[in-house]
Amino acid sequence: MELVIDRSSLVSGLSLVQGIVERRNTVPILGHVLMESNAGALQLAATDLEVGIRTELGCKSAQGGSLTLNARKLFEIVREAAGDEVQLKSLDSDWVEIKCGRARFKMMGLDPRQFPAMPRQGEQKDKGTVRSVKAELNLPAAVLAAMIDKTLFAVSPDETRYNLSGVFVESPEPGTAVMVATDGHRLSLIRREVKDFTTQGGVIIPRKGVAELRKLLDQDGDAEARLTFDGQLAWLKRGATEISMRLVEGEFPDYRGVIPKHSRYEVKVKRDEFFAAVRRVAIFSNERFHGVKLAFSADALTVSSTSPDLGEASDSIDVDFKGEDVSIGFNASYVTQALNAIPPESEVILGVTDEVSPGVITTPADSGFTYVVMPMRL
Repeated sequence: MELVIDRSSLVSGLSLVQGIVERRNTVPILGHVLMESNAGALQLAATDLEVGIRTELGCKSAQGGSLTLNARKLFEIVREAAGDEVQLKSLDSDWVEIKCGRARFKMMGLDPRQFPAMPRQGEQKDKGTVRSVKAELNLPAAVLAAMIDKTLFAVSPDETRYNLSGVFVESPEPGTAVMVATDGHRLSLIRREVKDFTTQGGVIIPRKGVAELRKLLDQDGDAEARLTFDGQLAWLKRGATEISMRLVEGEFPDYRGVIPKHSRYEVKVKRDEFFAAVRRVAIFSNERFHGVKLAFSADALTVSSTSPDLGEASDSIDVDFKGEDVSIGFNASYVTQALNAIPPESEVILGVTDEVSPGVITTPADSGFTYVVMPMRL
C-alpha cells in the first residue's frame, strides 16, 4: 500500500479510534488500527471485540492495500508532524514508512489478516436464551446527546456487575424512549417522546459504546441520528463514520421500583446556588466517602461537612421550606453530577422524606429527568 493523505484529515480520523483501541495490549492487534485504501479512499477501523468503529477519509491512493499500525503511536506521530500531507508506504515484513514534512519514521506493523472481524449489522448471537430486540431510535442528534449526558455518569464502573455496566434503553409505551443508568447508589432517568419508537423489552448499551456514541454525535453530520438495535448489536452512523457494538447480556434491575412514588417534602432551590454550596462544602468532606449533610429548617437549607483531619464547613441557602426540621446525608459527587446535567440558571426540586429514604432531584426545566440518590449516614 502506498498513499498520500491530508495530515489534518488523518489526525481527525485517528482521534476517533483512540477511545476504542485496546490499551492493555493483552492481544497486540487490538491496539492497532486497520488501514485499507482503495480508489482514492482510506478506511480506518478499530475494535476491542465488543465495540468497533469504521471511518472513511479521502486520500491520494497510488497503490491500494491494507496494513495495521499501533493506533496511539501513529496518532502521536501525525499529530506532532509539521507537514501538510502524510505519506504512508508498505515495506517488507509488515514494516511501514511514514513521511511528513522533513520527518521520516519507520514503524513495525502486524499482519492485517490477524485483525479481528468487526461486529456487523444483521449479525445474530445465538443461543435462544438471549432476548433479541429490533428497533430504530430516530431523533435529533442534539437530543440523543443530551439523553446520554443525563445518564452516562450514573453507569456502574464495576465490571463484575455486568447488568449495571451500561445504559438501559426501552420504550415503556409506543412513542416514548427511556434511558436509565444506575450503579446501585444512585439512578438517573431521562424520558423523551420519540415518534414511532417501540421495543419489546429493553437493551443495555455498554458504557464504552455509549461514550463513543456521544463523541460521534459531536461530529459534523446529519441533524438526525439513527441508533439501530438488531439482535445483540447496536450501531450508529454519522456521515462517513459508523460505530457498532455488542449489547450487554443480562436483566437490568426494575428501576421503577427504585423511584419513590412521593416525597414528604419537595423543596425548590436555585440550581446554581445549590451547586456552588455543595462544591464549596465538599472541600472538607471525607476524601473516601465525600459525604455532605443537607439540613432543612424554616426557610433555609444548610449544607455542611465534617472531617476529623481537616475541620468542618457549612453554607446556607434561602429556600421556601415549611415543616419539621429534617436532615439527610449524600455523597457530594453524586449530587454535583446530577446538578451538572441540569441547565444553569434553572430551578431544582429536592424531594426528601427522612434521613434513611432516597432523595429525588427533578427540575421544571426538564420534566423528563428524574434522579434518585441513596442517603448516607453521617
